[in-house]
Amino acid sequence: MEDMGDEAMLAESAVPPPGFTGIHGRVTDEANGEGLIEATVKVVTGAQKQVLTDLDGFYRVALPPGKYDLRVFYDVYQGRRITGVIVNKGKATRLDVALGADEGAVQEVVVEARADRRAEGALLQERRKAAAVSDAISAQEIARTPDSSAGDAVKRVVSATVVDGRYVLLRGLGGRYSTTLLNGALLPSPEPDEPSVPLDIFPTNLLANLNVVKSYTPDLPGTFGGGTLLIETNSYPSEFEFKPRISLGGDSVTTFRERNSQRQGGFGEALGFPSSSRQLPNAIPRDSQLGASGESSEVLAQQYRSFPNIWQARRTTALPNMGLGVSVGDTLRFGNSRLGYLASANYGHRDGVQEGTFARASRDETDTLYAFESANNTQGFETASLSGLGSVGFQLDRDNELTWFGLYTRGTDTRTHTATANNLVRTERYESTRLQFVSRQLFFNQLRGFHRLGLLGDAELDWQANVSRVDRDEPDTRDTLYSSNFNVPGALPTFPNQPNSGERFFAELGETSTGGTVNLTLPLSAVKLKAGGLAQVSFRDFNARRFRYILGNTPVDRTLPPEQLFAPENLGTGITVRDSTRADDAYDAYLGVFSGYVSADTQPLEALRLVGGLRLESSHQVLTLKDPFTGAADTENRADYANLLPALNAIYALTPTVNLRAGYSYTLARPTFRELAPFIYFDFVRRRNVSGNPDLEQTRIHNVDARVEWFAGENEVLAASAFYKRFVNPIERVINNPEAQDLTYRNAAGADTYGLELEARASLGRLTESLRDVRVGANLTLIQSEVDLGDNVVGAQTNRRRPLQGQSPYVINLNVGYQRPGSGTEFTVLYNVYGPRISEVGVQRLPDVYERPFHRLDISVAQQLGSAQLKLTAANLLNSSVTLRQDSVVVQSYKPGVAFSASLGWSL
Repeated sequence: MEDMGDEAMLAESAVPPPGFTGIHGRVTDEANGEGLIEATVKVVTGAQKQVLTDLDGFYRVALPPGKYDLRVFYDVYQGRRITGVIVNKGKATRLDVALGADEGAVQEVVVEARADRRAEGALLQERRKAAAVSDAISAQEIARTPDSSAGDAVKRVVSATVVDGRYVLLRGLGGRYSTTLLNGALLPSPEPDEPSVPLDIFPTNLLANLNVVKSYTPDLPGTFGGGTLLIETNSYPSEFEFKPRISLGGDSVTTFRERNSQRQGGFGEALGFPSSSRQLPNAIPRDSQLGASGESSEVLAQQYRSFPNIWQARRTTALPNMGLGVSVGDTLRFGNSRLGYLASANYGHRDGVQEGTFARASRDETDTLYAFESANNTQGFETASLSGLGSVGFQLDRDNELTWFGLYTRGTDTRTHTATANNLVRTERYESTRLQFVSRQLFFNQLRGFHRLGLLGDAELDWQANVSRVDRDEPDTRDTLYSSNFNVPGALPTFPNQPNSGERFFAELGETSTGGTVNLTLPLSAVKLKAGGLAQVSFRDFNARRFRYILGNTPVDRTLPPEQLFAPENLGTGITVRDSTRADDAYDAYLGVFSGYVSADTQPLEALRLVGGLRLESSHQVLTLKDPFTGAADTENRADYANLLPALNAIYALTPTVNLRAGYSYTLARPTFRELAPFIYFDFVRRRNVSGNPDLEQTRIHNVDARVEWFAGENEVLAASAFYKRFVNPIERVINNPEAQDLTYRNAAGADTYGLELEARASLGRLTESLRDVRVGANLTLIQSEVDLGDNVVGAQTNRRRPLQGQSPYVINLNVGYQRPGSGTEFTVLYNVYGPRISEVGVQRLPDVYERPFHRLDISVAQQLGSAQLKLTAANLLNSSVTLRQDSVVVQSYKPGVAFSASLGWSL
């Protein structure tokens, strides 16, 4: 491609604004009518200007009235020269150009004519040629939605649902059954209690696409159940671009209303950096329990007083949400070599309110289920996020390319809970408060290489090496609880001197992961052979400290609010601070995964393609409980596995645009560090403990897939899929203490899952030309699952037959979009709903807890304003509620509210 010059620009819209003077149109491939991305349209006579086409092949170039000659060209296509194009004042001259392939450049297509994977049409073409069953959403499609993060966007993919706005479930399966790869590399999770990577750490403007692989191939990691989510980030642009962006938003339950907040913090926390005042005070010993070294009462009192005396929730006015972003990139050319770069930075700040109810159920003497404890819960939260992306690529020649990619994301989450509850069994009323602050950060660095070796049939070698670090810090979470007898008129709430009241909790988690992959492809005459390997090791360290305020022998007024009750003058006299850190509050963990594979891609018949292979994957998992103070190792839990993972995919092309697919694989799912660790975590909202199980075993999974798909047009597809999965030893979250409803994890004997997926994307121009600018899309997933509990059911689960925990029986996505010619306006309506799914498995006659369907309706309107674009969105217009039910008892319910946002972005 020729150099662009200083006046080069990237076309932004298919339709020029009113009053536009110049030339506009579309550049397409004359063979199939598909738009050519970043083709060059150059004015060669009458002016000196040129532009690039956009993701759909559209362009526009502003010119004064006159007569012009143009040249249109694109890599590996024959260029065209168009002469005598007339431009009149105040009018847009339409010029569409179709280019034919340059037959002499066919061999260059492999390297030079790479598809822009940000475009919907390019992803569909890649899907048509893929070896496995897969679904994807492109940056082009994401831009039409109100979605602000990957966690929001991925739910638009067929059969994908999202829990808590962060964790993806694929085909109703999440956690250990859904692996996330970033640019081909495994990502660790910064959450101690969730095996999934939280997708809200990835802003949508960093994404090129989200691709979900649903049938297994041996070149993927062996942890595969619902599917593998491939996150691909933006790469450097072909020409210079500078894109600033600003957004404002809010919702109906938060913005400009009072919310719970904390007095602690500062300007740094608004940027995503925790305040030093939250950390464990320097006066508190690190190498021993508080008071274990024979300190005097005076020294102990000073240590007690070193903690900040902040316990109560404050009220503040919630401000609108804000987002800022900027990206800059370019490609520099040096003869046959290219050097490209992209840098992007994003900042976001959000206030929120969550007001609702929660309850705990039991059965009375008549075996009737009732809520023995019910509460009103109010949560105010403030989140801040900061992220940066950098990418540099150097293409030495058509056969060698190196790319460095770096990502840094961090964020803070400040949450203030207050609740008022009534316990009918104890005739007590509780008033509780939790002040919580969590910071997370992710460093990710990757170096990738591609080399065409020029031997063994023009073999190709690609590789990547990565190192990442995730950290999660939860400093000084504070819980208080006051109680009173509601049968006693005028009774004042008092400090009960019991666990989970007057407690401080500190926790730090860090995980370092490093490794790489290598793949060698041999394109032989009758078969394409591929072989490679993976090595990935992860090291996790977790430490927690717990402190509890206890009443002493000196009487104190237990009705005082906590900041008066725990005042410095009471500490060391009427109240002491006990170090209640448990022996299992610290652990180290190691996971090493090493694998090699070989696969063959052959075409025994013109219409039949077979892709099969075998992966050998071994894993070594060690979890070591250690002394929280000295770090000395205590109990060690080891799990070593070596697994053979066969896979076969068959693709039969009925026509060039219609595929029949079938596949089988045998994969695995490992228990996570958190699920193995006996560490206990207290769930404040539901007031129960969550603990791990060191005896968990890995899960093995048989996967069978079938699909028929018709790629009817450039951005059109019709598809129907069926799948079956057989789980051996699936891991589930279950209630292990009916009275307290504490949670743990257990292996069931087995489970079966059956599913059907239907998908359609089309333009209504197929019905009538007047509707050619209206596009519609719909997908439906129907799933049925059943758990085999086996003969020896530990924990006496209530239901012998039930669906797999976390499995939704249906998922529906609908969208309708309209792009109005002549105005640069785009309008999109989206709808999403998932069916009821088991959140927690009930035991000892208590029913399973189900999360009820959530109906979400969103609208997005985008308006082109010259080089800028204004986007207005509204989400959850139905104002649906998040509801968990345990038969007739509503366990938890709250409304997230209707959310609105406005963003303005420029492309300069």
